Amino acid sequence: MIQARRFVFLSLAVLIFVSVVVGAAPLPKLRVSLPPVMGSLPIAFANEWNMFAQGGLDVDVIGLSDNQTRILALMAGDIDGMICDVSTAILLITSGTDVVITSTAYQPTQTGSLALLTQSYFHINSIGDLLKRTARGSTLKSIAIIQMSDIEYEIDSLLTSLGYTVDPDKDYSYWHDMLQLSMFLNLGSVYAAVLPEPYITYLGKYPPIKPGSKLVHLSDFAGIDLLPSVIVFRRDVVEKSPDAIAKFYDVYREAINRVNHMSREELTTTGINIALSLFFPGLGKDAVPKGILNDFAVPHFSYPEMLSKQKFEDVVAWENKNGYTWKHPVYEDVTTDQFIK
Repeated sequence: MIQARRFVFLSLAVLIFVSVVVGAAPLPKLRVSLPPVMGSLPIAFANEWNMFAQGGLDVDVIGLSDNQTRILALMAGDIDGMICDVSTAILLITSGTDVVITSTAYQPTQTGSLALLTQSYFHINSIGDLLKRTARGSTLKSIAIIQMSDIEYEIDSLLTSLGYTVDPDKDYSYWHDMLQLSMFLNLGSVYAAVLPEPYITYLGKYPPIKPGSKLVHLSDFAGIDLLPSVIVFRRDVVEKSPDAIAKFYDVYREAINRVNHMSREELTTTGINIALSLFFPGLGKDAVPKGILNDFAVPHFSYPEMLSKQKFEDVVAWENKNGYTWKHPVYEDVTTDQFIK
């Protein structure tokens, strides 16, 4: 029950606000939402270090773990921009939300950035074993994933590359909240799930609900070209406040450079509170499994760049094939390089 209560805390999204006024004149303001994924770290660090205010910008950094909540907030105009995956950006565009993809945010390059995981007590030793569970009429779906996301696109790509015919109705169960999904995987309420870092390392160290169980990696997506996360802003914000977004990117690049040059010890020492508030809100340092900080692979963050047209077109084609949208947005109309240096 203690573990269950702790994981309940993980599903609670938190808001991180920084409001700074210099003199009598308010600073230009942006409201940016971050998902609890590795690619959000540079912006979260910049927020913690007060770099946006020092750069002449007032930024509200809002952490939300539920994809639907973040999407609805952007559609309603409650936030100006966010980090999201390519699939989400395209679905926003095709559903009538006028957003612009202003850059990439994070490109996972190392094998193991994404994994298909199960618990050892299910005695599933391969993807074939996993898919057979559904074929035998199990009440549980085979693979739990975030719906209409890059994760779904990538697991589709993996299964297809291995010769499997994907049947979403039988093979997938769909979720909106990655924190909740990780909780259910730990509790054994799903056979398997596809998760990125930092969830892979965290769950590998976190005591499982069933003593003696351990996470089994059915795939680390070797050979699959993982998509980058992207930054999107509402078009009206891009048009009305381009200087504010330019300042945001100046600080973002500075934070990336600073993070990339920090030692592991410095990162973990100064960043543990940031990571907890962003990835595992509601928990203190005592909830961090012993030794986990030495196990995390410290990523290298690339400077923001344009989302490639080929990846954009590939995801649009996949979404059309799956019936998630029937529209085909024009790449040049929904992307911009004006904030890329």
